Amino acid sequence: MKITTTDAHLARIFYGILIDQACNHAGLPIRYKRVLELARVAHPGDEVVQSAIPISMGRRLEVIVRFIQEHQLPPLTCLAVNESGHPGDSYRTVHGSWQADMDAVAAYDWAKWQGQWDIHIEATRKAAVPLKRRKEKDARELVHQSYLEGKVPKLDHGMKEQLVELIRDGLSPEDAMLELAIPLVSR
Repeated sequence: MKITTTDAHLARIFYGILIDQACNHAGLPIRYKRVLELARVAHPGDEVVQSAIPISMGRRLEVIVRFIQEHQLPPLTCLAVNESGHPGDSYRTVHGSWQADMDAVAAYDWAKWQGQWDIHIEATRKAAVPLKRRKEKDARELVHQSYLEGKVPKLDHGMKEQLVELIRDGLSPEDAMLELAIPLVSR
């Protein structure tokens, strides 16, 4: 996965929300929509935060996962769950069960890692693919045009929203489709 500046920007904000959840609501998960609500309230003037959608949370959480794995920390992202109340499909337990992972996260002293996280997220931001963000309307028009040209297959709503979000982040329709593992269509 190519990390974009949007991924890094949102991961920085989501990390703080997940740390707060781990420290102040020990052992309890937090839904993606709630993470976004808290982010929007904390960053009212941030267009990237205001336009973020739950369906693209996995991309943003992946930035945090990489940091966690690099430092062999408890799986902080296990706290973030979809609307079903469970982690997304890509989540893999570390301590044998989701509950054991949440317990490990709750018991950990996260304060000592803030400095390392700050260094990591700044390095990630600098290394991120610098793309120019598009307006939602423009991204939707690109998806529609690509569909009319036969480059994009018919997609379900969730996949289409992920595609739009990646194109908004600045990826081309082709690169966004590759990121989502959507087969390229050629007519």
